[in-house]
Amino acid sequence: MIYNFYVERDSILHTLDPRVKLIGSASIIVLLLLFNSPVVLIPFFFLIMLFVYILGKITFYEQYRVLKPLFPILVITIVVWAFVYDPWYKGTLIGVAYGLRLLTFGLIAFSLLMTTTQRELILGFIKLKMPYEYGLTMTIALRYIPTLYMLALNIMDAQKARGWEMEKGNILVRIRKMSAVLIPLLIASIKTAHELSIALESRAFGARKDRTFLYTIEMKRRDYVALLLTGIILIIALYVRYSLGFGHIKLY
Repeated sequence: MIYNFYVERDSILHTLDPRVKLIGSASIIVLLLLFNSPVVLIPFFFLIMLFVYILGKITFYEQYRVLKPLFPILVITIVVWAFVYDPWYKGTLIGVAYGLRLLTFGLIAFSLLMTTTQRELILGFIKLKMPYEYGLTMTIALRYIPTLYMLALNIMDAQKARGWEMEKGNILVRIRKMSAVLIPLLIASIKTAHELSIALESRAFGARKDRTFLYTIEMKRRDYVALLLTGIILIIALYVRYSLGFGHIKLY
């Protein structure tokens, strides 16, 4: 079964052209890669959360729910940086910044899925001159994120009903216990991919190179305004980073 993160809302992000959202998401990722200072990365994460809440009407709880599986990565990042960077408190601060950068990556991807339907994503990729096969592949890959997430939750619930206890034992014992989830998840993923390939073949996917679409998308005035604002923000960020030298610290 394919799960979907899309949330039906009457918001600005929902009404924007998918090309604008794809370009905007890529621009935010570029901004994140430009800076590595905690002074920038930490407030930037909360600014993106506020942005998604106001323009996408995605509540903070809904954002927390989709980001919750990534929290262990945040903790690991903080602990590792606290050990490898001296003094430890600066390392902890850098770890928080880098961990929140990873969460921001996830928030961008989840926000795109929660405000854009699969049909719009495919059309967006195609309108950006990407071949249909590649656009469909990227869309299916994005759709697999919620699918695998829900499959993992279902498997964990089923194993807990059979007496599986993940919380007990040291880290090595817990890693070994995770095989009770990873192996069924791997099998379910292979089965889902096999069923998807059968569905594509039954619809003669790839039989013809030229394709027609029942629905189409068109850029509107608000989409051009959003693209203009995105470009201005990106130019300002490049100026601040390379001309003013702000937002980047030398770690070693």
